[in-house]
Amino acid sequence: MKKILLLAYLLLSFVSLAQESGNILLPQNQKRNNPFENFTFGGNIGASFGNDLWGISLSPRIGYKLTDDLELAFLVNYNYQKGKYTQYNFLGLGPSLNYYFMRSAYLQTSYQHYFINQKFNGDKSYHKEEDALYVGGGYMQSLGGSTYMRIGFTYNVLYKKDKSIFSSGFSPSIGIVIGL
Repeated sequence: MKKILLLAYLLLSFVSLAQESGNILLPQNQKRNNPFENFTFGGNIGASFGNDLWGISLSPRIGYKLTDDLELAFLVNYNYQKGKYTQYNFLGLGPSLNYYFMRSAYLQTSYQHYFINQKFNGDKSYHKEEDALYVGGGYMQSLGGSTYMRIGFTYNVLYKKDKSIFSSGFSPSIGIVIGL
């Protein structure tokens, strides 16, 4: 019972503080801050089709503006491909640091840890984990307000031709960022 009363007291205290901050008693020159104004959202969506092969990719991202030009983001990459003889999917997770120049160009570095699963002919499975450290940059185009389209290239400096699941260390990207 004491825990319920303490929780109710804390909740009522929080609600009363929230109501006070929204009150007319605030000075005229005090800026009202939106707790989400420094967050950014975006990502990429893709599809691939070929001879007996199709696939989809989803790459959502959430970021936080450390300054107007420097952003720390967290990326999720999911890819699924299915062919006549194989089924392939991977999940990549990791942080990214982006520096923006006058909202027309950017530099990016990101670390991704990939969890990879591949099946052959429905019988044999192959599981692997791989790290990637991407460095690159690109061009940005305003789409209106605080929304931008990003077009760029990165290179995985940890890429090893004979040991990587990926066919190349280079990675092009096209995506949207909201909140810059």
